[in-house]
Amino acid sequence: MLFNQYIGPMKTPSLGYEDDTVISKIEIAKTQLEEAIALFLDGKFLCALTLSGAGEEVLSRLLNARGYPSAVEQSVEAVLNLKNVTGLAALDAVSEKQLFRTWNAARNAAKHHNDNEGETVVLNLFDEAYWMIRRAIENAKSLDLTIDNATEFENWVIVNVNM
Repeated sequence: MLFNQYIGPMKTPSLGYEDDTVISKIEIAKTQLEEAIALFLDGKFLCALTLSGAGEEVLSRLLNARGYPSAVEQSVEAVLNLKNVTGLAALDAVSEKQLFRTWNAARNAAKHHNDNEGETVVLNLFDEAYWMIRRAIENAKSLDLTIDNATEFENWVIVNVNM
């Protein structure tokens, strides 16, 4: 048994600078996403990737807890449906697990290190941050959550990226 089961949750002693904050998970994810967008707009793509990835994951799990699929789960379903309907040879090796692994690879590489990995990764930080923010924004929309700087993000992309 865990020690805290006997005495309750263990708490780290406070430095006394501020009191504890009671905050919802949705507010945490909203703040993470809005700060990630601000970092993205400031050209800090690595931090935008990791912070938006954290927010995206919380929003995904909140959607799942409410019985709804996340943006990435909807995308996986669409790709697998396309594979089944068309029988395209290019999609033969595509699986749900492989899609999740691929679409989360950059976030995980930036957040974690495993013993069997090298110490260097190759990432397109701009693209990876962009797509993670896009996923998180879609999850926020599904939760009817307003992201205050989402329009600023959309406008920046329209003005600065030749899509």
